Amino acid sequence: MKQLDLKVTGMDCASCERRIQTTLSHLGGVVRSSADHTSGDVTVVIDPARASEDAVRDALEQAGYKVVA
Repeated sequence: MKQLDLKVTGMDCASCERRIQTTLSHLGGVVRSSADHTSGDVTVVIDPARASEDAVRDALEQAGYKVVA
């Protein structure tokens, strides 16, 4: 397992947190995720054999959020 700690902009409320978690749950290889709109932090645990950091970043950006770190 690999943990990704990302900074995301565009998260303004608890609904954004749920949207991010729902988006990531549909991505194969994501074991768990959490999002915090107050800090802009998104933590994702992936199975590197089934998902990549690029796939996670792409999914977040397609959902309307910008990954800044």
